[in-house]
Amino acid sequence: MSFLIKCWWQNQSWHNSMRLFFWFWIVVFVGLESCKKPSPTDGGELFPGSDGLSYLQTDTFNIIATTMLEDSIYTDDLSLALVGTLDNDVFGTTQCITYTQFRLSALDPEISSAFVVDSVVLSMAYNTTVYGKPKEQRFVVRRLISPMYKDSIYSARQTLPTFPDNLIMEGNEEQAVHYLAPTVLGEDTLSPQLRLPLDKELGYLLLQPQDPAVLQSQDAFQQYFTGLSISSNAWNDAVVRYDLIDPATGITVYYRDQNGGAEDTLSYQFVVTTDCARYNEFRHFYSGSELSDFTPGTEKQGEEHFFIQTGAGLKAKLLFPTILNLNAYQDQVVNRAELIIPIEVNSEYTEYDQLYLRYLGDDGKWKALPDENVQVIGGNYNSTYRQYTFNISRYIQSVLTGELANKPLYVLGGTSGVSVKGIKAHGPKYNIVNPSENTRLVVTFAH
Repeated sequence: MSFLIKCWWQNQSWHNSMRLFFWFWIVVFVGLESCKKPSPTDGGELFPGSDGLSYLQTDTFNIIATTMLEDSIYTDDLSLALVGTLDNDVFGTTQCITYTQFRLSALDPEISSAFVVDSVVLSMAYNTTVYGKPKEQRFVVRRLISPMYKDSIYSARQTLPTFPDNLIMEGNEEQAVHYLAPTVLGEDTLSPQLRLPLDKELGYLLLQPQDPAVLQSQDAFQQYFTGLSISSNAWNDAVVRYDLIDPATGITVYYRDQNGGAEDTLSYQFVVTTDCARYNEFRHFYSGSELSDFTPGTEKQGEEHFFIQTGAGLKAKLLFPTILNLNAYQDQVVNRAELIIPIEVNSEYTEYDQLYLRYLGDDGKWKALPDENVQVIGGNYNSTYRQYTFNISRYIQSVLTGELANKPLYVLGGTSGVSVKGIKAHGPKYNIVNPSENTRLVVTFAH
């Protein structure tokens, strides 16, 4: 009996030992997996080759995000014009107005005093890009009070004074926007373009000035005919983009020359070229939107959301007050530092294809990050993950070594002067349960 008890005890001890052995290796395996070295990716040239170094990754940096007014950007000398009004619940209302000069297609046109204007048409070639869903729009075309100048600088918030009269022929202000359909005139099929009938009196003003010498010089003509502002009082449905320097864009005067008894039907075009001053104005109204509590000149806290908007609208400021804590690790070397900005997706507005990061230098000028200078920074939109990712490894390393000061980074949108885009980004505390949905800085380093 004692022999059987002894055998049973030994058998149980063996099974218990095997269980302990099994669970020991499970714990070791899991521990090794959780402490796994980060894999070197782009920027791997910064990754030390010594096997004696430790590799760590952290994404717990404190980030302070705010939304603020974008600086007024220069929008002159752009070939693309924006006209229309767009409204949504996030950014409120954006109105776009374009201003442009015109030139003579040929100096000193031969036009007899016996001519009769049949019609005057302002045509604008569509660029095929629209923001919103264009339907019918009510257009307004006004003459500028003062001349524009090619060597002057015009910015997105600048308004030029105009005469009050709408030059569009009465009853023709509302026009459907067919930005993809060819334009058919009689038996001719033209490229897609908006055609606005203007007052016939403008034809006489252009072709029969009191001083004929203004038609003998481009400078004299542009002093005489100061240019136009073109806007659309739409039902807040869309902003449409036009190509100003397309040959189809211009003012065409159709007239009959009755000189000598024979009647000829002729036309003369006033064109827009790269030698013309032109620019886009943006007007932003945030009342009734998610930004209704934003006051220009102040900063709106962005713990949950921050915003970026084109046309001298909005930019974001990001502060990293705890980044220098990495210097507690001796001889640390940054392998990779990624700034990740997730966003809300909304069909009512268009997100940017790419964002940009800038900081203010000691000279007060905007500076690109060293990662952008070597073309590894990224910042493109990933529609699958709905986020922007920046590789700022060199910048973070430069901050840690003291080569660069730990200054705020500003997040800016691209194509700001020729688009109506925006993003509503997740702030650093958007989701405290799932930080992967937040704006965050992920740093992998060796020490």
